[in-house]
Amino acid sequence: RIGGITGEYAKEYYFDYPTVGPIARFILISPDLTFSDGQKHTYTAGTAHYNWVVNAIDSARGAGIRWVIVGMHKTCLSMGVKSCEIGAGLMNLLISKRVDLVLQAHDHTYQRSKQLALGPACPAVPVGVFDANCVADDGSDDVYTAGNGTVIVIDGSFGAGLTDINPADPEARYFVKWMGFNTLGSRRGFMKYTVSDTDISAQFIGSTSGTFTDGF
Repeated sequence: RIGGITGEYAKEYYFDYPTVGPIARFILISPDLTFSDGQKHTYTAGTAHYNWVVNAIDSARGAGIRWVIVGMHKTCLSMGVKSCEIGAGLMNLLISKRVDLVLQAHDHTYQRSKQLALGPACPAVPVGVFDANCVADDGSDDVYTAGNGTVIVIDGSFGAGLTDINPADPEARYFVKWMGFNTLGSRRGFMKYTVSDTDISAQFIGSTSGTFTDGF
């Protein structure tokens, strides 16, 4: 078992790994999900849930934990069929805090973003349009520099059937690698992440026939 859970398991919680001398904090949140008891978490600026995320990130940085990884079910930027359901404010919070890796699903595709960062020329990453000023690294060489920004990985390719990718979507330019039902070589699969104190490496593991692969 994981152990060392802070927060409410399966809804809003984090844990550090390993428990002694941790190198990574995994923060799991539930924007735009409604639970069986009718509870729904809202992550707009100033709310208790938004502030909980801020504290979870800041306390990890303050403790000298090397990597901060945030996972959730729904998405914001996407070249698939889903819209920004988590809210642009939450997405930009994670980018402003330079969360290393954001893990999402919901869109039944695979999408890996360029490395995104805020700055004087990009006060916020816009939704529905592309702003090149928000790209710190285009990721075309499959290598990103730690600390320079946030990489988003949408991997919804393991459960329900794949859905289409739209390369003409304005948000497509935020992504460097993608796969959907309508792309050549598409297949089901999942991501394997290897985390050390010096780097995070990721590899798409195919589980059905097809040729798509990715790694960074």
